[in-house]
Amino acid sequence: MKKSSLIKAIVCLMVLLSFLVPLEKDVAEAAYTYKAKVNVDILNVRSKPGTGYSKVGKLKKNDMIAVVGNSKSWSKVSYGKKTGWVSSKYLTTITSNGYVTASSLNLRKSYSTKSAAIISLPKGTAVTIMGQNKLWLKVYVPSKKKTGWFAAKYISEKKPVLDSKPIGTYYVTAKTTLNIRQKPNSTANIVAKTQHGEAVKVYSKKGLWYEVQLSSGQKGWAAAKFLSLKKPVIKAAVDPSASSPEDQPQTITGKLVLKVNSNVRTGPGTTYPIISIEKAGTLLEKIGEDGEWFEVKKANGEVGWVAGWLVRSPESVLKGRVIVLDPGHGGRDSGTSGKIYPEKQLVLRTAQELAPLLQKAGAKVIFTRDKDFYLTLGQRVNISHLNKADAFISLHYNAFSSTSSGLMTFYYNSSQEGQLARMIQAEMINYTGMRDMGAKFGNYHVLRENKQPAVLLELGFLSNPSEEQLVATSAYQKKVTKGIYEGIFNYFLNK
Repeated sequence: MKKSSLIKAIVCLMVLLSFLVPLEKDVAEAAYTYKAKVNVDILNVRSKPGTGYSKVGKLKKNDMIAVVGNSKSWSKVSYGKKTGWVSSKYLTTITSNGYVTASSLNLRKSYSTKSAAIISLPKGTAVTIMGQNKLWLKVYVPSKKKTGWFAAKYISEKKPVLDSKPIGTYYVTAKTTLNIRQKPNSTANIVAKTQHGEAVKVYSKKGLWYEVQLSSGQKGWAAAKFLSLKKPVIKAAVDPSASSPEDQPQTITGKLVLKVNSNVRTGPGTTYPIISIEKAGTLLEKIGEDGEWFEVKKANGEVGWVAGWLVRSPESVLKGRVIVLDPGHGGRDSGTSGKIYPEKQLVLRTAQELAPLLQKAGAKVIFTRDKDFYLTLGQRVNISHLNKADAFISLHYNAFSSTSSGLMTFYYNSSQEGQLARMIQAEMINYTGMRDMGAKFGNYHVLRENKQPAVLLELGFLSNPSEEQLVATSAYQKKVTKGIYEGIFNYFLNK
């Protein structure tokens, strides 16, 4: 054989072997070891990284192993007192949770005190443990979205008790007893009571509340106005079983509407952290105040603080708005009828239940009819035009079959009335729990010919005996009119 042919044969053989067996130079020890779990029924362990190498063992599904090295798509594993190689795709990495136990701990780029610090984290910081290199742990810090290394001795699976020192000793000045609450607001659960003149340790202040600790060791929150650095003069014995309405701070309740997109903060000032950013028009419940800041409760129950100059009273939302209520049918036109109630009677009752809700909010309410008399469809539309209605609400009850059920709302012009229809429909369903038949297009005269924003509501099926009985109850009338009111309110909230 010629020398050149021999060389070619050797090269071809080496290329062929490279597909069967990875070269040793591709093998690397892992920068850190980590735990993993087998995710197939049977996993072959091989002597080296490749299917061409001999089997040296087997692992079963859910077996726990330590990954100590890697080579492309292969992992070097340690299990029991054995080591070997397995395909990485058949392993699921296992992480665990831990907490910083040092008062301040540097997160480093690598596993050495000489490595640069990424960030310093306080005691109690939660971390996800990804792996280990001797005395160091590789971690992910969710609160900072950072990955790095900590000395293992400063990480514990148990959350440490945070060190804190009281800012002073205060005395209870409430006339009888003072409620200690779970959270800093007057609606929070009472966890303990303390008496007039008792000393408490104060740790922090949040708005109008102090975080306190009683002599018993119980911690909680107390109204700041009933605590003083000066010990009160106790003129007479106090009955510890007595209760006093003065143990709660005076809170101002009501509703507020955000004028612009606004930050909700943890305390009454711009230096406090932001809890959330709420959109203009968001409705909040006011539960307290501190200077120019209001303590508020969001729809999800979360409590925070907003600046007073960013809110307005919701009373202005409907104030001066002209709402035309149109009880359908009337007089010789009875509308549909159930076994007991004619439609014309029920819609008038619904309108009379709805009107006071709107009037109380400052709206001007006009009826197309307030008694049992007949009106043409054109006359109803004219009333809307003459009064320049901000909203025209036509009230009806439905009929189809004895099993039909649900509520629906109609509009003609989607861009003008679609939003009003959807908001009313959503709130009616929310308050009544009835079947939602949706807000949809309807080619009705009082909608089509109306130049003002107009919707037509179908409030239940009188052809269904059970539903007829339900919609005629006082409870249902209160619920459905509350839903209509809230829908109208929400529509004008952003106007």
